[in-house]
Amino acid sequence: MHAPVSSRDYESGSFRSNDTASTRIQDRPGLGTSAGREQYSVLQDARLIRKSDTPDAVESFHYNDEAGAKTMAEVMGGSVSKRSGLFPAAGERLKVGLVHYGDVFPHYDVNGKRVIIGQNGSHYEVTLENRSKKRLEIVLSVDGLNVISGKAASPKQRGFVLEPKEVYNVDGFRKDSTTVRSFVFGSVARSKAAGSGGASNVGVIGLAVFDEDEARVKAELRKEQQARDNANAFPGSR
Repeated sequence: MHAPVSSRDYESGSFRSNDTASTRIQDRPGLGTSAGREQYSVLQDARLIRKSDTPDAVESFHYNDEAGAKTMAEVMGGSVSKRSGLFPAAGERLKVGLVHYGDVFPHYDVNGKRVIIGQNGSHYEVTLENRSKKRLEIVLSVDGLNVISGKAASPKQRGFVLEPKEVYNVDGFRKDSTTVRSFVFGSVARSKAAGSGGASNVGVIGLAVFDEDEARVKAELRKEQQARDNANAFPGSR
């Protein structure tokens, strides 16, 4: 099932790095996310009325290669454990993770903070599982870029609408309503973020989660039914 996308869309700008910054990017170790091959992926429009312009939950997690992820986990301090499987996010509303052909990449857990262990050259998908009983909208960013628009990410932009208990795999940076370019672990220098003007946000994946305003939805449904109740089957007879 293809998750629909909300109709909200606000454009954001990007910037170009100078030659000195580009040189530093070339020297950076670890993984970034590149835009891989084009593949067919249908996305449908949907409407969700946000309860508020402010997200109900904002969360992020990191990724890197084995050496980088382990070092980052150690720098965070606290108890470090290596785990597999999806993990909870956004106040238990979601379960998330990165997957490759259905296999979930392992991650380090440091006091509730996660660092996923990626593999250079592997493509991945971001799994979003709505664990709640409500419709949710999730604005997703990879390396600071909105995966739908490719622009600098903001919660004000549109996101993916998931039905209760729905699982959806976001499979790449969207090119149009039927095509994405797959997420691929690669060098920082070859990342989409670097190509878009800077790589200061590589290695982080963000989620801005919005609950649906169910009261407004019900009010709109009642208004619509009243309009339908007053519909005239034979308006030409007047």
